[in-house]
Amino acid sequence: MYSIKNNKVLLLALCLPATLIVAVFIIYPIANGVYMSFTDASPLRPNSKFVGLENYRYLFKDDVYWQVLGNTLLIIGLATILAMVISIGLALLLNNAIRFSGLYRSLIFQTWVVPWIVIAILWGWIFNTDYGLVNGTLAQYGLIEKQIDWLFTGRYAQWAIILCFAWRSIPFLMVIMLAALQGVSSEVLDAAEVDGARYWQKTFKVTLPLIQNISLAAALMQGVRMFQEMTLPFVLTEGGPMNSTMVLSMYSYNLAFDSWDFALAATVGSLWLVMLVLFGAFYLKTVVREM
Repeated sequence: MYSIKNNKVLLLALCLPATLIVAVFIIYPIANGVYMSFTDASPLRPNSKFVGLENYRYLFKDDVYWQVLGNTLLIIGLATILAMVISIGLALLLNNAIRFSGLYRSLIFQTWVVPWIVIAILWGWIFNTDYGLVNGTLAQYGLIEKQIDWLFTGRYAQWAIILCFAWRSIPFLMVIMLAALQGVSSEVLDAAEVDGARYWQKTFKVTLPLIQNISLAAALMQGVRMFQEMTLPFVLTEGGPMNSTMVLSMYSYNLAFDSWDFALAATVGSLWLVMLVLFGAFYLKTVVREM
């Protein structure tokens, strides 16, 4: 009996288009970027030369790079934690079959389909010093005496970016958490109730431990997505003030298209790639194998 599985030539032919696409659009750009990090490539120089680890040495001694790396980890870490807490709370609320839960779910998820640039402009209006919603509301209730420059003061600007990232992440995480909650066996919850467990005891000692792997997987996936995003800080603060909201993706962009230092930008990208690979390895080891 003929089987496609036994026709190796056909199988290779079927795999060839996808393999070529991956090679041309993923493998080659990554390999070229890594190679470029060992050169002094720049559009200002017609011929680049091999410089070895010089770019890496420069970055490791650069205070701005370490500041940007710290900003990235801080902003993404706190935004992910904040988004997860709110998402789990909303998922628990919607999972209790409240009235119009389907409508609320749809409304919350609408923010997920809004482009990043639109969200950045929206939050720019909200945090605007002169006519923003935040300053207007605080002044109306007498909580502030003068306008606060939310996007131009370091400590406030970081929290503004964190809040924006978290707000954008909530719909995606909420849908995953809601699906995870609905997958928890009712028999387990009934058994806990028979044993005398109250709602909050069932939630924190039964439900949440059962979905912790899914929660961690969702948080890691969303963290990686935010790791690649530069639109929010670029539009809201342009990385300022004093680089306090500069993230790695924006730093690499500025090196490439403001300073025209393609080699140094590729070096940042290569180190970024290493971090993502380690991140992915941690994800596979701690989450996928346990699911």
